[in-house]
Amino acid sequence: MIAWYNLFANALWIFALALVLAVLSYARWQAYQDGVKLGAMLNRPGWQMTLNIAGVIFCLGLAAASSKLWEQILWLVMGLLFVLQIGLALRALKKN
Repeated sequence: MIAWYNLFANALWIFALALVLAVLSYARWQAYQDGVKLGAMLNRPGWQMTLNIAGVIFCLGLAAASSKLWEQILWLVMGLLFVLQIGLALRALKKN
């Protein structure tokens, strides 16, 4: 029998890692096209926001997959920190 909840929880964090890999790959290509370093490209607010969204999804997936309460709390707190980073990236985007 398939444990659908566990499948969904693990799919979340795996999807988040795939998103990070895709963002890094595309940012590397864009940095090459623009003639800038990858670090400079990733410091842009749009890239930061996308990576932080992936961080939130990753934390939610691992919180859902964790069996201990303290692990779930730790992952959710970490996810909230990523949400704060998203807010900062949105503020930077609006400023530009």
